[in-house]
Amino acid sequence: MNEVKLTDDQQMLVDAEDSLFTAACPGAGKTSAMVARFLKRTAEEPRRGIAMISFTNAAVDEVRRRCGSQAEALRVPHFVGTFDAFIHRFIVTPLYVKAYERKPNYVQSWHDVASTSFRLPNMGQTKNLEMKWFSFAPDGRAQLNMNRVPQEFGNAAAHRMLAQRKQEAEDNASHIFGQLLMAGTITCEAARVLAAFWLNSAEERTSLAGLLAARFAEVIVDEAQDCGWEELHILEFLRDCGVRVVMVGDLDQSIYEFRNATPAAVQKFAASLPVQLNLEDNWRSSPAIVAFNNGMRSGQLVEAARGEHSIVQTPVHLVEFSALDQIVPAALGIAEQFKLAADDLVVLSHAEAHGMKAAGAVSLEGAGNNRVLAIANAGSKLRSRETEPKTRKRVVDQVQRSLLAALTVGRKMQHHSFAAICEEVGVDPRWLENFAVRLALGLDAEGKTRGDFAASVRNSLKAADWGHMAAPSSSDLGNLFKAPSEHAWASVASFGSNPSIRYSTVHGVKGMEFPGVVLVLPDRLRVDQTTGRTVLDDWEGDHNTEARRVLYVAGSRAERLLVCAVHRKHASRVATLLDIKRIPFTRA
Repeated sequence: MNEVKLTDDQQMLVDAEDSLFTAACPGAGKTSAMVARFLKRTAEEPRRGIAMISFTNAAVDEVRRRCGSQAEALRVPHFVGTFDAFIHRFIVTPLYVKAYERKPNYVQSWHDVASTSFRLPNMGQTKNLEMKWFSFAPDGRAQLNMNRVPQEFGNAAAHRMLAQRKQEAEDNASHIFGQLLMAGTITCEAARVLAAFWLNSAEERTSLAGLLAARFAEVIVDEAQDCGWEELHILEFLRDCGVRVVMVGDLDQSIYEFRNATPAAVQKFAASLPVQLNLEDNWRSSPAIVAFNNGMRSGQLVEAARGEHSIVQTPVHLVEFSALDQIVPAALGIAEQFKLAADDLVVLSHAEAHGMKAAGAVSLEGAGNNRVLAIANAGSKLRSRETEPKTRKRVVDQVQRSLLAALTVGRKMQHHSFAAICEEVGVDPRWLENFAVRLALGLDAEGKTRGDFAASVRNSLKAADWGHMAAPSSSDLGNLFKAPSEHAWASVASFGSNPSIRYSTVHGVKGMEFPGVVLVLPDRLRVDQTTGRTVLDDWEGDHNTEARRVLYVAGSRAERLLVCAVHRKHASRVATLLDIKRIPFTRA
């Protein structure tokens, strides 16, 4: 690994000799500093390990890449991985094996298990309930969070119905949680619940304390603002075991409260650590974007532009629109003035639909659970060179699940994970993935009617070589692979067209950076069901809310150009806020 020259503030993070919290602004070079500390500490600890933990695989991969040729730092007893992987490996697995005498099967989310989408009797035309709408106590009891129930669940009457039947819904979710536990199917959220349950047991705490204190000398936590109460409970336990805890993050980038992130609790725990540091030099963004960050932030950190873009004098551009398809042409015109191309820009929005429509993209993934449509969608995504790896993986996964459904007709496997179903059926997951890719790429939906394409799917599956497995019957294929509705299939004509500009939700670009960002504020702003406020109400009233932090994260991804695309009904209000916060801007 090439030596990276660190600032004095970054070096303080590397050299600190006690547990600490470092508040780091966007573009502060925290990853470089943390990797430098990790390598230094792994060299200093020949017997006990150093753990480097983050919240995403992308962040973990970046840490591994930066370790370069120093592979010994990535070997046992050291650990580099996600918080989920840490919980699975060092807390839940040993105690689950002790309790159930077998290893659990881990899955990423509730979505990966069929039984976690369920209905109550007499629900009418509403959509299924989802386990992700519930939080779970350490004893497995579910609690429905109505703020997590999307508008798409149904009309106002449907939401009232669910609120009235809250106890019934919670009982069902609690039962499913228990069934999954007995089946050995553990989601990331369930693993946190189990960890909290066992840490509340004096016997299990004593057992774990000996194991973890012997294994680790220090735990370094990246993106610490994303910790929920379960992660904080674990960090507190580690600290009590004598393990040094090093946390680095930006509390104003806490945008995962829907996944139980608790910024106030993180702040309280961080304040209890003996060393407090700040990284306030932004090496990413121009002065106007830094001013936007400071104007949007609720915390006390005040950043300064220091990097190569600190000499860029481009103001924030406020673009007014009345229709979402007006945004990209205006943004491209502005970008051209500053020698930026379409590939340099990304459209960011809180809700994916707004960014997609602005970028001219078409989605079929919201058209229900039709398997034929999933195959058509996968083929389109896999053929496009613009599709990101994460999306490719997701659409292939959808096809694999469609194929598994054909192989498990009549079997009660709704509580089993994808891996467990493959094992039960005798399917090699690598073969299934290759089969799914070949099927999706071999069937082109463009120019076909919905009926013709559905027939081609069924015919391909009838003619397929299923190896040692019994091929699905014609009747099963007919029931499982039906033609989608005319409304859903109407989007097929747009399969071949690619958006003129990248787009993403704000949550999807956490930790990333782009030369230019187009931030969309639509006509209908989300209203918080608890406070009754919108994000602009929060900004005006200086309320520290997740909605406000989402805008902060979006703007802080930009290096040279930030375009705020605001619906005309909100444009004057945003202009006033930019002016009050002393953010250099111009109305385009």
